[in-house]
Amino acid sequence: MTQPRPVTSFTKPSDGETAPSPPSIDPPYLPPTSRDDAGHDAPVSDAVLSIAARSTSPTDFLRRIAAQWTETFSLAAVALAHPDWPRPMMVARDAEFGRRLDADFIDHLLTSSRSAATACDLPLRRPETQSLPDDNLPASPLSDETPPAPTRSSDPPDRARGMHIRLSPQSDSCAALLIYGNDRLPDTATQIRDLKRLADHARCCRVALEGFDNDRDRDSFRSTLPLSDSTRALRHFHQDLDLTGTAYRIANETRRLLSLDRVTVLASRRGRLRVESVSGVAVVDRRANAIAAATTLATRVLVLGRPITLPAVEPLPPQIADPLDHYLEATDVASVLVVPLYRPSPSALDRGRPGKHRPSDIADPPPSSYTDDQYGDAEPIAVMLLESFSDADRVRFTPAMGSIAAEAAVALSNAREHQRIFGLRVLKTLGDWFGGNRLSYSTLGLLTAAASLLAASIIQVDHTIIATGFVEPAEQQNVFARSDGIVKQIFVRDGQPVAAGDVLMRLENADLETQAESLSGEIQTTLQRLTSIGSMLLDPATDKNLSQRMAIEQRQLQSELNHLQGQQELVRRQLSELEITAPIDGVVAAWQLKRKLSGRPIGRGNQLLSIVRTDGPWQLRLEIPDQDAAEVARARATDDELRVEFAAASHPESTFSATLQSIAGVARRNGQGRTVIDAEATVDPRSRTDRASDNQFFASADAHNGVDATAKIHCGRRSLLASWFGDVADFVHRNLLFYVR
Repeated sequence: MTQPRPVTSFTKPSDGETAPSPPSIDPPYLPPTSRDDAGHDAPVSDAVLSIAARSTSPTDFLRRIAAQWTETFSLAAVALAHPDWPRPMMVARDAEFGRRLDADFIDHLLTSSRSAATACDLPLRRPETQSLPDDNLPASPLSDETPPAPTRSSDPPDRARGMHIRLSPQSDSCAALLIYGNDRLPDTATQIRDLKRLADHARCCRVALEGFDNDRDRDSFRSTLPLSDSTRALRHFHQDLDLTGTAYRIANETRRLLSLDRVTVLASRRGRLRVESVSGVAVVDRRANAIAAATTLATRVLVLGRPITLPAVEPLPPQIADPLDHYLEATDVASVLVVPLYRPSPSALDRGRPGKHRPSDIADPPPSSYTDDQYGDAEPIAVMLLESFSDADRVRFTPAMGSIAAEAAVALSNAREHQRIFGLRVLKTLGDWFGGNRLSYSTLGLLTAAASLLAASIIQVDHTIIATGFVEPAEQQNVFARSDGIVKQIFVRDGQPVAAGDVLMRLENADLETQAESLSGEIQTTLQRLTSIGSMLLDPATDKNLSQRMAIEQRQLQSELNHLQGQQELVRRQLSELEITAPIDGVVAAWQLKRKLSGRPIGRGNQLLSIVRTDGPWQLRLEIPDQDAAEVARARATDDELRVEFAAASHPESTFSATLQSIAGVARRNGQGRTVIDAEATVDPRSRTDRASDNQFFASADAHNGVDATAKIHCGRRSLLASWFGDVADFVHRNLLFYVR
């Protein structure tokens, strides 16, 4: 890609330039006014399109239009710019007037021209300041006529009037500048009228130039690519109707065909643009800053309704300039060509059909209809960002880009229409099942499924509820501390058989022992005092009054002795409780007793260990899920003892049976936070179904207290369909039908 060269002068292209050589002028064709054969004013569209029909190229058309405008508007000069020319060109009636024009200022006006006709003032040089040599006079490549001799005015004005307008919707397309002469400076009313007339001429010129561009675009695109490569690439756009896949092919093929650095395709979904693909990227992260910046920029630029190269020469509004700065900073892109893709509007479709002023046998709309919303009624389909990371290779809109964009717009439009079909995935699935030769197999599959469904609703099976829990002996007793103290001695270990009354451990309480010694001393003192008083009372020599006082003291001491003896008995009982004995015959169930309890203080009521009867009956403690408890309750209403089958973690290869005895009336939260209902079942001692052994499993030595178990509670018979899919039915009733019934 080459960057377009700026206009530096108003001379002919040199021999080395690539601008087309204008054909010789046909003098009889120059009409003084736009009139028809009857002498009436002809419509502007008829006059301009008639010139277009007679022209052989855009250069020939502009030459003829410039000649017509010179006579129609009584102009002194007409300056024109075209993207195929290296610099603007001008036709002037007065060579001296042409010398006085400022070439740089006219170049700026042509570059900044817009689609609306704009009036302007042009600075003129004084005749005495002219020093241009004869070979640099402003030549007219649009006319072979020799300009007349200059006419000098006694007091030439310093400024001239003009009107400039862009003749094509593209920012780098042709523009025109109409300059009034010194002898005809229009007043305000005349210039306003001429601006309206120029706008009408320009609209018709856009249509005519677009017709030339369509033919040139097709020829240029075919000439830049091998026929097989371009045809295969464009057909590849229509490989399928998947929107994302189509966008990926467009991005990667466009980058390859046009030798671009990167291509991003944004598709319109529900009125909002979304990045669908980036060339060379397998997965698009739409949360990335670069993707978000590209989306914002494309959304803002889409309002312009035409392709535009950014950064642009002309100033941009803040609504576009700010997102552009953020986009360039986030992506490190030097320049980007934003190409909007539209569904052709009805106006564009009408212009694409054969008509009076456009003889053609092609009914398709022109390629520019897909990238330019001239009439404001086209539906935006997508936006393409053609990016370059080099400042030297500035991206500009070329005919090849227009052809590719038109083909991409058709492919994306078809994909969007295909995606909008209601129930598309269901229809595709049905088509895959019943299409082609699969009809017989699909029919057989449906019949098989229907038969299976009917059989599942008829066949009766045992309905079971799954619950989890653990197995433990039915007879067991926990041993608690009956008094405060410190564990002094432990006489048993885990798994040791004990008999009722055997000492398990001994506690020590220093306060109780001190209190017992103190009470024993007080009792001895009281007994000695009572003995002394008794001896004195038996002595006949004792005074009667003294005997009465001693009798009273004896009664007090006896009462005190009884109290002390009662306290001593209580302390002795507490001391006896410091010896922990086995309440029943069984096996000690406690892990690492000495490590956990030896030398440690314990309080009254603390659990120390458990004694279990492993040779007696065992029970199964279960946790039934809350959602399945209703099934168990209904089954238990008809059968008080439901059959339970379970597998213990220590013997997963065997199945044991039990009988459900009781079920709790309230729910609770277990350690995992699930709502469960507690239940108990009595284990049948001879219940192994593996037939490997007839021993009583839970009475044997390999039985472990608290072993995990998974149980199946039999809740009667149900149909196979209701048993297998009961959870689904419950979910539908609870979460869907509940809100509508």
